[in-house]
Amino acid sequence: MLYNQTYNLDQVGFAADGLKDAQQTMGAMKAANKELKGMMKTVKIEDIDNMQDEMTDLMDVSNEIQESLGRSYNIPDDVDEEDLMGELDALEADMEFESAAVPSYLQPDEESDLNLPAAPTYPAAVPVSRHQVSGFHVHLDFIFGQKA
Repeated sequence: MLYNQTYNLDQVGFAADGLKDAQQTMGAMKAANKELKGMMKTVKIEDIDNMQDEMTDLMDVSNEIQESLGRSYNIPDDVDEEDLMGELDALEADMEFESAAVPSYLQPDEESDLNLPAAPTYPAAVPVSRHQVSGFHVHLDFIFGQKA
């Protein structure tokens, strides 16, 4: 029985809290509605439509200007785009062939007039000794990693 009374009191408390929350929500909605009405007085749909129409007209004029500036004087009007694409493909194929080939300056000469010795395949030998440099003794064997 005590349990039922506690439950009923809790239910009444929840209902009261719900009504308080609803009142606060209604107050916030009324304030927002009043603010929106004030803002709507300054914004008119006719003004927005007029501005959109002006923007459309300006974009049309801009496109006409770009088309006029983009005309070419030497290209006839009856150019076939498939022919142009074919020429472009041929140029690309030419460029790929040229980039794959080794340039002439990198190819070995057929007949060399120079009699140069072959490049060494091993490092040059440096004698191990002690040199005096500015008052300091430098061990070349230490520098080159060789042991005396």
